[in-house]
Amino acid sequence: MQSPQNNPSDVPSASEMASALRIYLGLAYDGKVPATVSERFCPPSEDAGVETWLMTCVSERTPPNGAFADVRSFALRLGNAMYPHMKLRLSRAPGDDALILSVDSHDAMLKAPDGSPDAAALEELKAINAELGSRINSAWGDAGLLTEHEYLRRKIQQAKDSRD
Repeated sequence: MQSPQNNPSDVPSASEMASALRIYLGLAYDGKVPATVSERFCPPSEDAGVETWLMTCVSERTPPNGAFADVRSFALRLGNAMYPHMKLRLSRAPGDDALILSVDSHDAMLKAPDGSPDAAALEELKAINAELGSRINSAWGDAGLLTEHEYLRRKIQQAKDSRD
C-alpha cells in the first residue's frame, strides 16, 4: 500500500483500493451491484489519490472533521444484497498509521426481544453478514491486501526478526 505523503505501507494505492472495492462488491451483491452503489463508490483515480478520495463524502470518518493524518477510521457504507448498512472499513492500527481493511457488518447493536417473531430472522441476517464478511476478508487476503490477519502476521514476523 503506497502513498507519496506517508510511509509506503500506510495507505492503499488506488489500484489496491479498486481491488478491495471490486472484491467486496462482487461478493456482497453476487455480481449484481445496484447502480446507486456502483456510481457512488467509483474507485479513486491514480491522479486524485486515495487520501483525497477518502476525505470526500464517500467515507464516514472518525473523527469526522479531522485532517487525514488524524482520522482513525474511514468507513464506506457499501451494504450487501440483504442489508444496506454493512461497511468496508479502513482503520489505523493502534500506534501505527497503516490502514487496515475490514468488514464491519454494523449489526451488533440490532436486537430483537426474546420470543419476538423477528428474532430468528435477525439472527439469520447476522449469521449471513458474518459469513459474508469472512469471505470478503479472505478474498482480500488472497489478493495481497492488508487485512487485520496480514497486519498481525507481519507484526509477529517483525518481532521474531528483532529477536534474531
